[in-house]
Amino acid sequence: MKRIGFLVMLAAALSLAQDATVPAQLTQVPPKPTCNPLNIFNGKDCQDRINIYNQALQQRQREELQLYVNRQKELASAPLEQQIADLNKLVNDQQEQIKKLGEQMQAEATADQQQAQTNAAAAVQAKSTALREGLAVGAGSVLILFGLVFGIRKFTQSFSVTKKPQSRPASV
Repeated sequence: MKRIGFLVMLAAALSLAQDATVPAQLTQVPPKPTCNPLNIFNGKDCQDRINIYNQALQQRQREELQLYVNRQKELASAPLEQQIADLNKLVNDQQEQIKKLGEQMQAEATADQQQAQTNAAAAVQAKSTALREGLAVGAGSVLILFGLVFGIRKFTQSFSVTKKPQSRPASV
């Protein structure tokens, strides 16, 4: 944590002290040494390699931090008018899209309403046709029934019922 705070303070000091120019290529950090500086056989050589590694690592971190600070400066110094214009364009595009979607929804609602009216009219027409057909069948059935009743009456009127005299049984 202390190292990060130190690096942030160092970067701020460097950004104030240095110009905005930063080397295009960052310092190469050698591989971390795996030797033990406490070993008496390679102590001085190992300590030198560790020191070189730490210096290169610190230099690399300073350069990365300076790049970050410079990038933030560039972003902060970007003209606000351009940002506002971009945001206004985005708002206008979104409002246009909302308007198109509203018109599309209105057209779909109108089409649905017309379809519902067409379906309702077709249902009324079908009911009306069915009612007329039902009335025609009923009236035809009543006429046939009256015709049968009158036909049977007329046919039965020509018949007369006569009683045959009963023959008497012969007496003994």
